[in-house]
Amino acid sequence: MKRLKTLIKYIIWIVALYIFASVLTYIGLNATYKNILTNGKIPEQVAVDIAQATKVNGRIYGEVTSTIHNDLNGKYIKVEIYNRNLELLGRKYLEIKDTEINEPKRFKVNFITEGVRSYKIEIVENTPEVQEDIERTKSLWDSVFTNEETKTLTIILLIFGLTYGI
Repeated sequence: MKRLKTLIKYIIWIVALYIFASVLTYIGLNATYKNILTNGKIPEQVAVDIAQATKVNGRIYGEVTSTIHNDLNGKYIKVEIYNRNLELLGRKYLEIKDTEINEPKRFKVNFITEGVRSYKIEIVENTPEVQEDIERTKSLWDSVFTNEETKTLTIILLIFGLTYGI
């Protein structure tokens, strides 16, 4: 009986340590983000909730809403990020699809690059010129923009590895 109680105590300590490490990592990572400014006017159908960057990465989260007068299905959100000298650091196109009228649809952009100070968001039509620019942009800025899922999985694996010494 004494060994079982000791085993349960160890399990509780390990779970508590894991939760403590996870909370501290979350707080530590999110405390380094600073707000970045918009470079130009944001379209009225776009609402940006979070636009933040650290010294090496950043994120822009928001919503886009189609209206009766301006259906955005088939169009693209063009996101550009700039440094303090207004030099272009990256560009990404997000396709707007499956949006209902007056129903907001969430979008997110994550990037890994240094010195981001501002961003610009536009809604562009789907034209052959835009399609050519999208293809060029994919190869040119592919290493700048990331998926949040990949970053989250990496952080979880790092925490797990450090916690359990793997």
